[in-house]
Amino acid sequence: MRRQIEHCWHLRAWTAVLLVGVVAGTAAGAIFGDVVGLPAQRAIERLAAKGIFRMGDDKFPPAGPLSRADFSVLLTRVLALSGQGVPLPHFNDVNEIPKDVQPAVAAVTNLGTVSPAKAEVRTGPLVYVLATDKTVYGPTDMVQLTFTISNTGKENVKFEFANSQQYDFIIKNSEGAEVARWSLGLAFRPLDEPVTLAAGKSFEYHERWKQLDQNDEPVPPGRYELQAIQTTKGSPTVLSVVLYRGVLPGYADNTFRPKGDVTRVDLAAVIVRVLGWGETPQQPPAVVDADAIPPALRGAVGVALERGIIGALPDQTFRPAQAATRAEVAWALDKVMDALKRYDFSAGKLKDIRVGTPTLLVIEDLKQAQRTYRVARAHAVYRNNAATELAALKPGDALLFLKVGDVGDVAYIEANGN
Repeated sequence: MRRQIEHCWHLRAWTAVLLVGVVAGTAAGAIFGDVVGLPAQRAIERLAAKGIFRMGDDKFPPAGPLSRADFSVLLTRVLALSGQGVPLPHFNDVNEIPKDVQPAVAAVTNLGTVSPAKAEVRTGPLVYVLATDKTVYGPTDMVQLTFTISNTGKENVKFEFANSQQYDFIIKNSEGAEVARWSLGLAFRPLDEPVTLAAGKSFEYHERWKQLDQNDEPVPPGRYELQAIQTTKGSPTVLSVVLYRGVLPGYADNTFRPKGDVTRVDLAAVIVRVLGWGETPQQPPAVVDADAIPPALRGAVGVALERGIIGALPDQTFRPAQAATRAEVAWALDKVMDALKRYDFSAGKLKDIRVGTPTLLVIEDLKQAQRTYRVARAHAVYRNNAATELAALKPGDALLFLKVGDVGDVAYIEANGN
């Protein structure tokens, strides 16, 4: 994305810390001249190499903010989502959302994320697990729910049921109202005998939820509790995970504010939810202004800080309402790409560099076949974990590299050698 963002790039005092070491002009082996020496340099370059951020000039403006509309586009690229055919919510400011961005906004405001993707309860020798098949769901994807009851003991266990229904799946909204129930309208026969779960064995139940309510209408953006229940006579065992539909929701006044800045709290909450990390940090947010973080998002911020998605500012504040910088957004999105294995690194051994227009890399791949690749005009090179020039690579170096697109030029290289 290299569309010019209509903001002034205001440098904040704390941002100056991140800009130490930046040099003017494009250094050899750097994609953007204004990111050299930044902690997020490699994240920015890897994302640019895969087309998440668009290359096209020498500037990235790392200290500048990013609009909510542009962040929506970046997020759909990272998650390989398409909002085509997805209804855009009826925001009061929908006319302010550019037409070419509306599919991305539709996707992120309806995108479902499960956090965490698995819940587990142990009762004596019994282990109950509720799991989903993934953490991120497109607006029309099926949510696969698997409820497993395992007997890890050495004795058989018997369960008493009122009828042949032994389990249920229930979806509830943030107010606790029931949205959908698997058993609704189903008939169950009387059951007089207990059901036995043999030692070392498991019961496994599956259900697919279409993200529809009981009237087959798509559920609106919001927080949903996905419950699995073992429907025993005595004390039914209930497990739940949470699905957030709309990782970047609109505001309470039914606006999206596409030109508004993505805030630091927005960034923390979105990334933690996308990665399914839950909202229970080991410790409360270790920042002096924790009370300024909205209570509903405090746990997500704590997880984001613990996992290194976003850092506290130099004065140990978090400043949730402050605009996230482009460098901070890149750092966080790079973590998502890594966690979801979205980087398709190619690997091989360097045989030769043929300097010219274009410059060519001759590489022996993992099957010992020789392949030739063009090098992109703007590229980044690291050797033994240090930024360097292409000319510093040596025959025999082990390479990991990213191409622009599936068959494009090599734009990012990590080399290791003697």
